[in-house]
Amino acid sequence: MRLDPAAQSIHFDRPGVELDPGGIGKGYAVDRMVEVLKRGGVHIALVSAAGSSIYGMGAPPAEPEGWRVMIRAPENPDKSAAEVFLKDMSLSTSGSSEKFFWADGRIYAHIIDPRTGYPAQGMASVSVIAPRTIDSEAWAKPFFINGRTWTAAHKPANFRVFACDDGKPSTCSWIRGG
Repeated sequence: MRLDPAAQSIHFDRPGVELDPGGIGKGYAVDRMVEVLKRGGVHIALVSAAGSSIYGMGAPPAEPEGWRVMIRAPENPDKSAAEVFLKDMSLSTSGSSEKFFWADGRIYAHIIDPRTGYPAQGMASVSVIAPRTIDSEAWAKPFFINGRTWTAAHKPANFRVFACDDGKPSTCSWIRGG
């Protein structure tokens, strides 16, 4: 990989190699949009990028607690696993239900465990509530990879984490700790 600061670009020496900023790129974009809205005098808005990166700015008039947002059940996107209210907070969800691949009759997450080089196993989805979307996006991946125990020990105090295990059906709950 070669960086070209003059062109503000990255070049790869191998054909077909690409860089996808994925969720962290969406988190950054959502936070930038929130900044633009605030500078423009907007104080109440819900900013969403593909439903997995969301920021609730202020609260809608009928919901003083904030923006009511559904966390989808991993096995059925039409079903709610939990509902949250976002008021000057973000919600990011990472999981295996939208981006995955099949191998040997099993679904594998697109999130790779860097320790093994293989898809992370054990979690179906992780949703993180944090003050900034770039943070909720960035933290959702290690929480997904490392599981509940690690998440409880490493979760920043001002974050909330909702996790669904990779079971049939999934077991979902809030992770305490941090």
